[in-house]
Amino acid sequence: MDFLLGVSLVLIAVGFTVQFVPSIFLSGSAGEDKLGYAAYRTSCILAEDPGWWSNNSENDTSWEYHTENVQRIGLAMDDDIKSRLTETPNMISKDKLIQFKELSRSNENEFIRKLGLFDSINGKQMNYGYNISFLRDGQPVILNNSTMVIGGSLGLGQNMAKMTRIVLLETGNISVFDGRYLNRYAGNENIANISIIGPVTENITIQITNFNTSGPNAAFTSASLDDSILLQSGNYTIQKRSLYGNFDPYVSPDGILDNDSLMIDLNSSLISSNTSYQLKLTFEDISFSGSSHFSSYNDNIEKRYEPALLVVEVW
Repeated sequence: MDFLLGVSLVLIAVGFTVQFVPSIFLSGSAGEDKLGYAAYRTSCILAEDPGWWSNNSENDTSWEYHTENVQRIGLAMDDDIKSRLTETPNMISKDKLIQFKELSRSNENEFIRKLGLFDSINGKQMNYGYNISFLRDGQPVILNNSTMVIGGSLGLGQNMAKMTRIVLLETGNISVFDGRYLNRYAGNENIANISIIGPVTENITIQITNFNTSGPNAAFTSASLDDSILLQSGNYTIQKRSLYGNFDPYVSPDGILDNDSLMIDLNSSLISSNTSYQLKLTFEDISFSGSSHFSSYNDNIEKRYEPALLVVEVW
């Protein structure tokens, strides 16, 4: 009985091994592991590599301005264009991303080859299907009036590998002002005075932090450009964030606390001439202590980064 029991257990173990172990290895040879590796590799290249271009005499990582000589595609920001590497992985350059999509349109075969989205079978190149997208709040990011979705759609019944990464995506420029030092309009300490030199090609984004509230009804009331009142529905949008919260639409007369932040997004069509514009932001029970001159938007510009998802699908 002991002998029969032992043999039965051995046969069951052998049968389990014969049935399941080969399928583990066969799935990789059938392409599933290769798809996963291709998706992972592509996401790493895009998020961690700044790319490279080269001709007979010059080379650096600014391939987005030399797409005819691109050697390596990468989307990461790079402060030192001669380094071949980046110190800021997962920070995506807006200009590189725009050219990335343009390259996929103009020369898809070269695009696929540079990213390694292919396999060699019996000496013949077989291209993978792919979809590379950048999402915010579940929706594709729009840059330069174009959705940042590159590639095709998965066919019915096809195997697919997917890789998702959190990145910081450059979406434009922003000027951040400390409300405690923001210049006031002459004769009224409740009006912040900001100059903007035009023309501009993208929306003007201004963020104000650290308000100096002077009463219980602190609130934003209106905005004007060169003394013309702006309409919140069409000319600009405004959002508010509490100290540890997210930016949400601001509806006047919502209250403002000292540690709140306001973000104002001004339509670029308002700043279309080669001249200096004067933006006035009017508040109630909020005072500005800077000189009665103006603060400069253009002298305070920095790149704006927003969290996004890089999604790479390969089939």
